[in-house]
Parts: sequence; structure tokens; C-alpha cells
Amino acid sequence: MSKLEWPYTTPGIPDHLFKQSNAIPMTKQEIRLIAIGKMKLFPGAVVYDVGAGSGSVTVECALQIKNGTVYALEKDSSADELVEANARRFGLTNVRLVPGFAPDTMEKLPPADRIFIGGSAGALSEILETSHHKLKPDGWLVASAITLETGPRVLQFLEDKGYQQIEAVNISVARARQVARSHMWQGMNPVMIVSGQKPGKP
Repeated sequence: MSKLEWPYTTPGIPDHLFKQSNAIPMTKQEIRLIAIGKMKLFPGAVVYDVGAGSGSVTVECALQIKNGTVYALEKDSSADELVEANARRFGLTNVRLVPGFAPDTMEKLPPADRIFIGGSAGALSEILETSHHKLKPDGWLVASAITLETGPRVLQFLEDKGYQQIEAVNISVARARQVARSHMWQGMNPVMIVSGQKPGKP
């Protein structure tokens, strides 16, 4: 896979530019745009991408934070290969792959400025608790949810922990596809994005 020169600073890399696998989930372009906007990234940040999948969010964050570091946490070895391939694809040197099961793999990492939870593999409660512990005061936690159950659980957790500026948005995206001489809308699965800022030190 040849290296790609990506000269733009705005997030929202087209999906087809990433190496993908039908067996590995990938956060789609339009969802990434909103999720990264909610993360409020800055140069030098330490970011966790929990459940990195193909690494599309990892790559977008790494491009935004320059000399910061993105820790891509992923339990699936096939996905690990995709994360590394996509990081190389965009010439990134600030991505650190963390293989294994979260939240166990989070304990050894440095404190985070931003945490994105894109997948939990059934350990959402434990991942949320550890994320809260690892997140710096005033840091932002953002989670995406494709099931009806996940989003409300994240929202309730942030409220219980006293997070500030909590937001929940539901995103329904449809892309136009050509059918013969016409175009039709093809809908994608709705995604809920929940975000909030951890309280600062008193």
C-alpha cells in the first residue's frame, strides 16, 4: 500500500482512501467529522482511540494533534494490522498501537487529554470507569453508539460523574448512489455521539 500525501488540515478523509476489511468496522467519514469536532483536539494532545477498528479515527486525530500521540487500543489482531497499515499510509509517526483488551490495556498508558470510545466489546461499564480515571481534569470524553442501549448508558455515566457541557446527537446519513441514469439515496446506520467534559480540579 503506497504512501498517500494528504495536504488538507480539515478532518473528513474519504472512506475509500483507507485500507479496509469487511470484517473490521470503520467509522465513516461523516461520523468522523462530527466526532472529531466534539473532541476539541489541540497540538500535543494525548488521545486514546478505544476500539480503534480500522484506525480511521486514529488517523484523523493523529493528523490534527501534530506532535501529540494517539494510542489506538484494539483487541482484534486483524484490526491491529489495519491500524498500522493506515498509519503508514498517511505517513504518521505519532500513532502507538496498543493490542489487547480494554480497559486492561489502558492502565499502563499516560493520562489522556481526550478519549474516544468507538467500541467496547461488551466491557462498556469497565471502559467508562477506567476512561474517567485516566482522563485529565477538563479533558473530553466522546463515544459513538450504534445500538439503542449504548448511547443512553454513556449519557447516564457522564451525568452521574458530573461531566460538563454534555451533549448527545443522533446522526442519520444518506449518500447518493447512481442507479442507471438517476441517483438514489442509500441510508447508513444511525449513530449516536455522546460527549462531555470532565470536571476540573476544585
